Amino acid sequence: MFTQRLLGEEAYHVRTVQLLSVIEHNADAIWLIDAADTVIDVNPAFETLFGWSAEDIIGSRLPMIPDYLKADMDELHRRIRTGETVVGMETIRERKDGKWIEVEATLSPIRDQTGMIIGITGICRDITAKKHAQHDLQMRTMQLESFIDNNADAILICNDQFIVERVNHAFEMIFGWSQEEIVGLNIHSVPFVPADVMAESRQLSERLRNGETLRGVETVRLRKNGEGLNVMVSATPILNTRGGNHAWSVTYQDITNWKLAQEHMKNSEKLSVAGQLAAGIAHEIRNPITSIKGFIQLMRSGYGEKQKYFDIMTSEIERIELILSELLLLAKPQLIKYEPKDIRVLLSQVLALLDSQANLKNIQFVTEYKPGVSHLYCDENQIKQVFINFIKNAMESMADGGMIRIQIQSLSEQDILIRIVDDGCGIPKDILAKLGQPFMTTKQNGTGLGFMVSKTIIENHSGQIKVSSVEGVGTTIEITLPIYTDLALLVG
Repeated sequence: MFTQRLLGEEAYHVRTVQLLSVIEHNADAIWLIDAADTVIDVNPAFETLFGWSAEDIIGSRLPMIPDYLKADMDELHRRIRTGETVVGMETIRERKDGKWIEVEATLSPIRDQTGMIIGITGICRDITAKKHAQHDLQMRTMQLESFIDNNADAILICNDQFIVERVNHAFEMIFGWSQEEIVGLNIHSVPFVPADVMAESRQLSERLRNGETLRGVETVRLRKNGEGLNVMVSATPILNTRGGNHAWSVTYQDITNWKLAQEHMKNSEKLSVAGQLAAGIAHEIRNPITSIKGFIQLMRSGYGEKQKYFDIMTSEIERIELILSELLLLAKPQLIKYEPKDIRVLLSQVLALLDSQANLKNIQFVTEYKPGVSHLYCDENQIKQVFINFIKNAMESMADGGMIRIQIQSLSEQDILIRIVDDGCGIPKDILAKLGQPFMTTKQNGTGLGFMVSKTIIENHSGQIKVSSVEGVGTTIEITLPIYTDLALLVG
């Protein structure tokens, strides 16, 4: 029995040493008070956190409790002495230097060998930085919520499975559907996606799934009343705490008025170009009409072979029809219609329209079309307008005549390059840097809108424009456009 008792005391001693070591080296502040709320002991972490040494406070009441909380702590200590344990209590404590800190505390009773409660132990850690971070996060969340709710653009948020989780007030106002009608639907099932752009919508979603971010994609969406709406779509990822993609924020900017203004500007430019072409076209038409009148007089007099005259007259009339149809196509506002078109054919039609003016100015067109795919998916009228603008500009820069080279070549399996090279006066560097801005032009009576309209058209066709120029040498315009490669449709 004596041996067992010694072994028991030894084990108890070992456990006591271990416990004291845990308290001594714990990163959290620990204190012990007796039944009279007098401090029995504190660990080094307590001294570091609050600034009081053990010698300062042992035998005294806990000094770090603010005055306005002392009554609450007395009540809490009373509850602990009844056997209750409080875990994870967030409260305020005061350091020796007077600074208040936010802490998370756990209080539990201390019992003797008989089970009687003889004191209280407390453990606390500084959570000031954590609380500040939570506050900052809460503020950022409130700011984000305010940004979303008060944004003038429609915003839709969907999860990584493309299920709609929320929409903002602007979405409800612009499209007409309430949040309750939209939330929970797959983004492809939302009734604001027109059937004819559903494939495009799924393609955009696939791009998002592959990690892309969408910026300013023009498309069409529907209001609840069935009205179409031109919108600019942007989508950005919402990341989780691990940096993974958690959701998507999709913004729809109503660009209906902007599109109307853009179309108005394009149509105005068309009419301007058509007016400028009128004189040259009148001269071009006058020549075949003079020929036709002469043959009619010959036929009346009975001179020559009438069949030969008929063939020549028919050819001249067809020439007039071609010129007039191209002029009308340019001047008349058209609905935008994207179709596969051969760029070589479009350019030949444009050159036919401008050929008379080129002859008057002693300008020669030279075409260099390299073998390869030459079809684009484009709006014929808009692409013709671009080429007319650029070729006319080239002609006007060549006061003494010269050569304009039009080159076509495939850059890759995806892109085709159209290059227009003139021998004109060139563009000064200061103007070249600002090219594309309204009213920035080298012409005395120009508006600068022609290049801006052309650039917009090319960008709407997913293309790019590059202009290089040397004063006194000439200007080169390079237009890159995506190739249309659906050969099955072209053959069909």
